Amino acid sequence: MQISSILDIIDGELLNSPSISFIYSIKTNANKVKEGDLFIAKDINSVEIAVKNGAFAIISEINFPIIDNEIAWIKVKDIEISIIKLVRYKLSILNLDAYFCDKVAFQLLKLYSVNFSKTIKLIPNKLENIFKNIDEIENCNVIISSNQDTLNKIYPNNRNFNDISTNLVIENLIEHSLFETSFSYKGVYFSKLKISSLYLAQFLRVYNFLDGNLDLGKLKSFYNLKPLFIDRNLNLIEFGKSDKFIICQDIKSLYDNEILYIKIKYKYAKTIFITSEYIEYLKKDEQILIKELDELKPILRKSKFNAVYLIGFNYNQVQEYFLQSEKTLTLF
Repeated sequence: MQISSILDIIDGELLNSPSISFIYSIKTNANKVKEGDLFIAKDINSVEIAVKNGAFAIISEINFPIIDNEIAWIKVKDIEISIIKLVRYKLSILNLDAYFCDKVAFQLLKLYSVNFSKTIKLIPNKLENIFKNIDEIENCNVIISSNQDTLNKIYPNNRNFNDISTNLVIENLIEHSLFETSFSYKGVYFSKLKISSLYLAQFLRVYNFLDGNLDLGKLKSFYNLKPLFIDRNLNLIEFGKSDKFIICQDIKSLYDNEILYIKIKYKYAKTIFITSEYIEYLKKDEQILIKELDELKPILRKSKFNAVYLIGFNYNQVQEYFLQSEKTLTLF
């Protein structure tokens, strides 16, 4: 891409008269920069690394000392807007199918995107990360984002993922627990699927989108309303081998629905809500506040509960916390 074209796209100001006039690719990680790349400097401390690695151009919001006059130094008013403009330009010349979806469907698509007949590219939450594979996006690919506003900015011709699959008639539904269901759909019987009924709509939309080409075993990596079972000594044990479990969630947009679901579906048992910050959906006296995971076990030891809904920490963090605690105990 020509430097002159980049200046037009991002409305940038060229701060010097470089000897080079083009770049090959765009990077936002200085350590990944190769000779001929344009580097977008969100962290000004990484500019020297990018230059050392062979950057042909630097984009920044501030006037950085020109340490190599042969490459292009470009100043912009807003680095985030510049990223959006560059991505939009790169995608504008392609004929793509573009969809926005909720975060749950996005997570499922992330698990199953390799099963689709067309190439699916998922737009990352941090838009600058798209430059890792933007050059791999080709005509007729599918791009999907969980952020409608971002997708509107980079590829306005997009659709709602929910609109492509509206007939979700489920039969013979059995809710074995908060996190395990059996049901029939389009003549197919799903037995003890490891997914909550709360998220069946998203699952079935992905199922339809991928023409039923799903490995159900991959749901073990779907962590929304997935329990970590613990014994009386607060050690992790196998699925379903205890009447005590922890559900973790760190996606704020899912808190309210999951809390309501647990309160309705699990009202016959004792649930405690532990959170890294107070949330409006719960009364203050319903919430136990912790700042670090190390505070969790002491609280659980003195609490009576069947279920814990842990807010602000993800499944992998909490699983690792318990595994590390168990390893520490075995040393003594």
